[in-house]
Amino acid sequence: MKPGGRGTTRSGTFTWNEGLSFVVEIESFSRNVMSRIFSVAFSVAVFSMSTAAADDARQVVEMEIDASLDSVWNAFTTTEGVKSWVAPLADIDFRIGGKWRANYNVKGKLGDDGTIEHTILCYDPKRMMSIRTTKCPKGFPFAAAVKQTWTVFYFTPVTKSRTRVRVVGLGYTDSEQSRQLRSFLDQGNRQSLKQLAKALTKQREDRSK
Repeated sequence: MKPGGRGTTRSGTFTWNEGLSFVVEIESFSRNVMSRIFSVAFSVAVFSMSTAAADDARQVVEMEIDASLDSVWNAFTTTEGVKSWVAPLADIDFRIGGKWRANYNVKGKLGDDGTIEHTILCYDPKRMMSIRTTKCPKGFPFAAAVKQTWTVFYFTPVTKSRTRVRVVGLGYTDSEQSRQLRSFLDQGNRQSLKQLAKALTKQREDRSK
């Protein structure tokens, strides 16, 4: 068939030019569809990588504690509770904007240079609470980095007598001090959860006597 000639299909006849135009349009449509599919796929990939990067910037530690949700919540939100596992000297003013203070020096006092102070940002009763460190002990080596971070505690009942505590640290950066802080708190938070579990086990045993 030559250009300008006619061809036959089941639906009728068409000219060479019409057929060629139809093929070109089909090819153009296919390219547009593939381009859009690639664009969507690329956007999803970028979003996934961004989400992964955000997740990677978090510091997560969790543990299941042999204690009821009420017992765990009280251990985080009352002065008697925090004193049982956080530090020898500790108190908490549990409200939005309230302070959670601790001093690891038994010979010190709350409010002195050895006190660490957290501010309560928000909470959902018996589900979560969030804090930010607003005062560091004198000489704390990661003071600049810790000011950029905040921590969220999640509380999930596993059974009536067992609770999962999840500690999520956020706000870390790629700076050397922030990386060192993250490593320091990873170990510290794990140890703190062990102390919490030990304190609540002791309380349960004392009540059963």
